[in-house]
This record gives sequence, C-alpha cells and structure tokens, in this order.
Amino acid sequence: MGEQVLRVKFKPGTPMNKRFETVVEYLRQLIEDGIRDQFVRQKAVEIVNRAGVRPHDELGEIRAIVKWVQNNVIYRKDPYMVEYFMTARRILKDVEKGASAADCDDFVIVAASMLGSLGYPVGAIIVDSNKDGVFNHVMLTTKTMAPTRQYGNKWIVAELIFPNFKLNQSVPVSKVYPLIADPNTTRDPIHRQQIAGGINSLSGAPSGGMSGGYTHPLVRALNGIFRR
Repeated sequence: MGEQVLRVKFKPGTPMNKRFETVVEYLRQLIEDGIRDQFVRQKAVEIVNRAGVRPHDELGEIRAIVKWVQNNVIYRKDPYMVEYFMTARRILKDVEKGASAADCDDFVIVAASMLGSLGYPVGAIIVDSNKDGVFNHVMLTTKTMAPTRQYGNKWIVAELIFPNFKLNQSVPVSKVYPLIADPNTTRDPIHRQQIAGGINSLSGAPSGGMSGGYTHPLVRALNGIFRR
C-alpha cells in the first residue's frame, strides 16, 4: 500500500480554486507520509552516506539528496488531463527497478520526504512559470537547522527536474504559493483514505532559462512568508 499511485481527475466544471486546493492537500499529505516512512529514511541515509557527507554537515546532506533526485528520478509528463500522485516509497522503488517516470510534484514528494526523514523542515513551492496566472510547476523548499555561512537560517529553494540547477536557482517565476509539511500530523496515511474526485494535471516541464543567486525574488518572497 505504501507504493500506491493516486490517479485523480476532476469532473468538468469543477472550479479552478477547488482543483488547486486539492493539489495542495495531496502534495502536503504525501510529503508528510513519506517523512514517517522507514523505507524512505533508510534510502536517505544510504544516499548521504554514499556521498561521503560528514556528520553535522547539514548543507552537505541537503545537496546530496537534491543531487541524487536530480540525477536518478526521470521526468515524464502525466497522462493528458489526468494527475498521478505517487508515494515517496513508490518513486524510490521505481528508480530501483529502472522504471522511473515522475513529474515535478513527484520529484518534490520524494526529495521532501527524504529530507524530512533526516530532520529538516520541508515543503513545496507551487509557482506560475508562464506568467498566465496558472500554477503549473512545483519546486522543493527546505532549510538547515543551524545557520550556514551561505544561506544563514533562511529557506532554500531547489529546482529538481533540471540536473544542472544549483540550490536557489529556478525557472522564471511570476507567482508563488508556498506550503510547508507538518511531520507531527496524526491523521491516517493518504493511501488509507478514500480518494474521490480528481484534478487536472499541473505538471509539465516549464520553459525558460534559469535565474540564480541568493537574491532571487522567489527566495525573498519565500523568506518573507516563513520566518524561523
């Protein structure tokens, strides 16, 4: 059950705000479920150990997880007008079998789940990358527990579907909707809940070049919303 794929699609005429609320809630719950999955934690530990990250190197652990996801999870669009949501365990199992096929929200689910399982605050940044008022892309956000020389104690954004992107580099962004996962939730895992309704796909590889640097407007906006 922990390897489930949720296939959901809204009925015609469902308001856009309702679809968006559903997307956000599925993302949040799947990240929270992944944080508490022992299989996910074991994989995260394996990744940082193989990368040679030293104990207490928080930024090194974040970079190792981000780079592994960028290099091992393979981007594929969801079926037309259908949205797939995969558990973090399912995404990792697909990588192991050579059957990886994930879109941007799945990339965030697995990366946030692994980082959360290692003790980091995590969430998703849902963005409008086409300047058309529609949220169409998702990125990871996380932060170290202790301040670092490079980022202080601020939130960090990670673009996962492009392997050449470094931390705090992103596609062009005109609108941001951030959400943060709650690792202390006591609800049932999402794969045990009744799934009804559905959503239109928000996925798709966004176009445009990257714009990096710690002064990126997305980073400023995020840190203006979430304070430590």
